[in-house]
Amino acid sequence: MKEQSDELLIAEIRKRFSENENALHDLKVMMKKLEAVNEKLRQSEALKSNFLSNIRNEINNPLTAILGMSKHLANGAPEREAALLMAETIHREAFDLDFQLKNIFTAAEIEAGEATLSVSRTDVAALVRGLIASFSHKAEAKNLNVVFADERPGTGKELCVATDPEKLSFILSNLLANAIEFTREGTTIRITALKDGERALVSFADEGPGVSEKDRERIFDRFSQLDAGSKKMHRGHGLGLSISKALAELLEGKLLFACAPEKGSVFTLNFGDLDAAKITGDFSEYGNECFFDDTTKAENRN
Repeated sequence: MKEQSDELLIAEIRKRFSENENALHDLKVMMKKLEAVNEKLRQSEALKSNFLSNIRNEINNPLTAILGMSKHLANGAPEREAALLMAETIHREAFDLDFQLKNIFTAAEIEAGEATLSVSRTDVAALVRGLIASFSHKAEAKNLNVVFADERPGTGKELCVATDPEKLSFILSNLLANAIEFTREGTTIRITALKDGERALVSFADEGPGVSEKDRERIFDRFSQLDAGSKKMHRGHGLGLSISKALAELLEGKLLFACAPEKGSVFTLNFGDLDAAKITGDFSEYGNECFFDDTTKAENRN
C-alpha cells in the first residue's frame, strides 16, 4: 500500500510540475507579446511626436511665405514681373498647405470611423486629366513629363464607374503627388487608366529610386517615412499612402504596389462599380459626369 501511495504522490508531483512548467511557458509567451505591444506603442508615440514636429514646420513655413508676400503686395504695387512671381509662390504654397490639411482631416475622419460614401457615375479619365492639370505646376518645377493613356468611349471599355468621386480623386491626388515627389528630375511619370472586365485600373509609374525589399511593408504605415529624421529629403508627413489604402478599401478596391530598385515604382488602384443601391446622385460634383450607363447609350443608338 505504501509503495502505491508513493507512486500516486510522485505522479501527482510530476503532474503539478508539468502544469507549472506549462504555466511558466505561457507566462513567458505572454510577456514577450506584451513587450512587443509596448514597443509598438513606444514606436507609435515616437512617430506621432515626429509627425507633430514635421507638420508644424510644413504648416508654418508656407503660412509665413503666404503672409509675407501677400503683405508685400498689399503695401504697394511692385513691378508686374515681381507681382506675378509672388502670386505664383503664394499659389504654390497655398496649394501645398491645402493638400496637407486635407490629408490630416481625412486621416482623422477615417480614424473616427466617420468616412461615408457619396456615390455617382464618374468619368475616371476626365478626373485624372483634371488632377494632372491641377498638379502641373509641381511637375513643371521638376521638369517632369506626365504622360496619360486611357481607353476612351467607343472602344467598348468606357471608363465610367459608379464610385465616390471625391474619395477617388483624393486617392489619385496622393498617388500623383507621391509620383511627382519621388520621380527624378527631368524624367517621366506614366499614368494609365483602363477597364479590366468589371474592374477599373489606374496606375502611376514613376522613375524614382524604388523601395528596398525590407521597407516595402512600411510604406503604407501611418506616419511612416523612409527618409525621416536627419536624412529626410522629401516633403510630406507619412499619411498619403496610408490614407489612400484605407480609402481604396472603403471603395471596395485595392491599392497595389510593385517596384524595382533604382528603376521606379508602380502604384495601381484596382476598383469597380459600387452597389447601385449606394448611388446617391446622377453625376459627380467634379464635373466628371457619366450621365448614361452602357445600357442607356445602347438604347439611344437603336
